[in-house]
Amino acid sequence: MPGIEVRPLETGSEPLWIGLDQAPGDAEARLEAFVAKLAEKDHRDPRAFLLAFDGGTCVGRLEGVFLHDKLYFIREVLSAEGVDHDAVADALGTYLRRSFSRKAVEVLTWDRPDAEPIHRLLARTGFVVDKKKIFVEKNLSGYRPQHEDPFTYRPLSEIGEPAFLGIMTEAATGDPFEEINARDPEEDFRDLKAYAGSKFDPTWWRVAYLDDEPVGVALPQEFSDREKEGTLFYVGVRPRFRGRGFGRVLHASGLAFLAGKGVTRYVGSTDTRNHPMVRIFVVNGCDQTGRQLFYKALRRDDAGAGN
Repeated sequence: MPGIEVRPLETGSEPLWIGLDQAPGDAEARLEAFVAKLAEKDHRDPRAFLLAFDGGTCVGRLEGVFLHDKLYFIREVLSAEGVDHDAVADALGTYLRRSFSRKAVEVLTWDRPDAEPIHRLLARTGFVVDKKKIFVEKNLSGYRPQHEDPFTYRPLSEIGEPAFLGIMTEAATGDPFEEINARDPEEDFRDLKAYAGSKFDPTWWRVAYLDDEPVGVALPQEFSDREKEGTLFYVGVRPRFRGRGFGRVLHASGLAFLAGKGVTRYVGSTDTRNHPMVRIFVVNGCDQTGRQLFYKALRRDDAGAGN
């Protein structure tokens, strides 16, 4: 099906979207629910809902979501009954690749069997794996750190944002896996506060001191949308203090802080190449629960003249 054309979903085309459903039930009720769902999504990106056409016939759809402006997740790829699913999927994937290669948008997927069709689609249409992340969890009920902690701690609320951000930026220096190196630190800090949402509390984010000198930072945070579940937004040690095991102490101290605030489940992640952080997870008793792959879109010339 070489003539497949992909277009963003337009107002009035909602029946075409619902017409591809193969699930039993009241199609009219599904259409009404879908239209209501779209109405709730102000400023919807046109790449979130895509339709594929062969001539004048709608033959497939793709639903995705922007997790932020540079990260996209594919929720569903569906083709009409009796058509070549791979051809439809490839047309949809190629449409995304052409857009994302210009905007440097990555596509996130989980590394698990049910995501294999998405992995194959991305590989066929000019995406390559850029990085991988592991996810870990730990039950924090009754947690007590196993490491001796030589630090005293001062919160963001006491230090103030300029000084805190300066220490945090220095702690990220030379860390190839920390995005703060590639972005404006103030913008990155604002994004972290926005992600913390209603649960942001400046008394939680802390700087560790040794003999009155700042060693590093830890940002324990409860998720705004998940009760009693949290993470450490960032753990970093200033370059001159590295190689002394302080990272594991800061991580364990952050876990203990969360536990003391009533958080019972920790979720963390890091790049699979970040071996020091992977070791910290192991030493501090975290269990690996999954892995994510991040695909980047090749430029058109790199992906081949036929794509």
